[in-house]
Amino acid sequence: MNYKKVLGSIVGILAVTLTLAGCGSNSAKQQATKDYKYGSVTIPAKDGSICNAPNYIAYEKGFFKKNGLKANLVANPRDISDLEAGFASGKYDAQNGDFQYLPAIQNGAQIKAAGGIHQGCIKLLVPKNSNIKSVKDLKGKTIGIPAQGSTPQYVTSIALQHAGLDPKKDVTWKVFSTDLLAKAAQKGEVDAIGTVDPYAYQAQKQDGFKTIVDNNNDNGNNAMAKMGMKKKGSCCYLYLSNKLIQSNSKKAKAIVKSYQEAAAWINKHPEETAKIELNKGYVSKTKFINVANVSQIIKDEHFDLNLTKGKSDLNYYISQLKQAGYLKKDTKNAQLLKQAYWNPKLGN
Repeated sequence: MNYKKVLGSIVGILAVTLTLAGCGSNSAKQQATKDYKYGSVTIPAKDGSICNAPNYIAYEKGFFKKNGLKANLVANPRDISDLEAGFASGKYDAQNGDFQYLPAIQNGAQIKAAGGIHQGCIKLLVPKNSNIKSVKDLKGKTIGIPAQGSTPQYVTSIALQHAGLDPKKDVTWKVFSTDLLAKAAQKGEVDAIGTVDPYAYQAQKQDGFKTIVDNNNDNGNNAMAKMGMKKKGSCCYLYLSNKLIQSNSKKAKAIVKSYQEAAAWINKHPEETAKIELNKGYVSKTKFINVANVSQIIKDEHFDLNLTKGKSDLNYYISQLKQAGYLKKDTKNAQLLKQAYWNPKLGN
């Protein structure tokens, strides 16, 4: 047997195999580059929230991919300092978030809003047998909230100041886990609760809680407007990392475009959005958190990433939070708005 000849044949076969494997690997890389022009983005989106729908839909319906982005949806850190650190380091690129981030931005958080993404999801409620009929009746009362510096606290504070009350002196704030707020009110541990959907929606529908303040003022209710609830005002915004905006504005614009398309899709397909949230495990199912109720909440929130209106809405909340004492007394509104908002100028 000619061992040299056999050995040569084996080497030749291996060389061809490795060459073909290399070609396949290169081909896969080329395809990945073609599919994801702007590379990957990391979004701290997973927190069980219904109103985080644009994150889920942009991913599940392919809007990220369509705009050249390979998205990774990860858990949303509960501690805002961890979230801020993630954005500052470049670990996170974008997420949904309330106007509660304004004080953090004033204090140096490295994020900017880019469009209001949906209307209100926050309510101030009292138990069905409560004697509280208006915001003025809250003087000297205890209000349950999910966290100090949370959007329910800010929404309630805006209403309090419009009623001539001092949010920091005329009421007592008490923190409970969001899922325990309604029970705390029913037990008499607090007089009212500031909370978010779906917990607010459930307290209303199942337990008969009465609405004192609703920051979803889509219909332009005059009573709500007098409490500072802006007509069709944005509650949540799309936030992007300053680092990303500065280093790769085209990639940042691709993210905004993905959310804009996702928000438009959600507004047209609330029931399918609800099914995706529940069936994919983004939102935990319960007897109450079902397709019908989640669909209704999504309809009520009117998803639409409007860049121009988002800016004016954020400016409104800067003035309101300043008056309520959550921003510095010497805040220059226009300066903070410039610090807090970025308009990628996509056309609306």
